Amino acid sequence: TNPEELEEYINILERAAEWMESQNLSQWIPGTFRKPDARAHISSAIVNKTSYVVIHIPTSTIAAIFALNSEDPFDQMLWGPLLGEDGWKDALYVHRLVVEKDFQGRGIVPKVLKFTEELVPQKGKVFLRLDCRGNNPGLRKFYREKCRGLVHDGEEKEGKVKGLKELGTYTNPATGINYARFERRIVF
Repeated sequence: TNPEELEEYINILERAAEWMESQNLSQWIPGTFRKPDARAHISSAIVNKTSYVVIHIPTSTIAAIFALNSEDPFDQMLWGPLLGEDGWKDALYVHRLVVEKDFQGRGIVPKVLKFTEELVPQKGKVFLRLDCRGNNPGLRKFYREKCRGLVHDGEEKEGKVKGLKELGTYTNPATGINYARFERRIVF
């Protein structure tokens, strides 16, 4: 992502939040990403090259966006109680993954996760992790059943898409929001 893409990046997140709200999905609240603290966080992620865009080559259109974290306080809050004070630091965390409506159903999520899975060992990590609101059954089901890269792990055919392992939920004591946690071990 380039700094000049900040506005479009935020617009994509806001469109996703509006769609989720229209579907009664409890994940993101419209307007959240336009707030100064969220803008600053996203801008910082862009500058630090931890935010990514997937470009549809023929049209030069942004088809999807996502961010990767490895030392974020949110991940520490969410995973620390399960994995210990430093145990949560062994992963790359995928956040703000959005596929634009016109590009959904084209296999972008498995490709994003394959890209991310390849980065895990390069960054000295062991796991790929994601989260979502605990009261979002559709997204939880998607993560469990289909949200994995195109990988070969010796037990299944190359390219088969399979889900991530769900590791229970955790309620943020500051906000009362319940989150479901998912992971896949990449390095053995």
